[in-house]
Amino acid sequence: MDQPMTKIRLLELLQERRAAWDALLASVPEARMTEPGVTGDWSVKDIVAHLTYHERWYADRLHERTRGEQYRPTDLDQMPFEQRNPIIYERWRDRPLGEVLAESRRAFADLLAGVEAAPEPLLIETQVFEGAPAPIAVWQMLRGDVYEHYAAHMPDIQAWLAR
Repeated sequence: MDQPMTKIRLLELLQERRAAWDALLASVPEARMTEPGVTGDWSVKDIVAHLTYHERWYADRLHERTRGEQYRPTDLDQMPFEQRNPIIYERWRDRPLGEVLAESRRAFADLLAGVEAAPEPLLIETQVFEGAPAPIAVWQMLRGDVYEHYAAHMPDIQAWLAR
């Protein structure tokens, strides 16, 4: 049976899954991280940037919510993923690899700090968020868009490395 979600369990999951992600990235030679073709035209760098976008978005929203600030969804927030992802790709594609990797580390650290600073009910209990189609728990959003998102991209990188 699954363990009930708690703030501590959420932090553990984030750290465990990120460690697995970081281990996979460490197995990719830096010189190959910008090669296209891992997933469509995307390189490992592009996938890292894609995931970093989500980490940064959630880190910023958690910190805002903890400070009592109200977030106003943007046009990008309202788009379906299949429309949003190419825009995110275009915004990040010309950034140097070192910058993308550094921002990935910062965004994840900020996300952890946001989870640590948030009261447990904010993370675990169902909440209403402006622009969201239905009430949802933050941990469920983080599961789909962050820690299971790593796992969704790992097989593509592993298969690409094996080729």
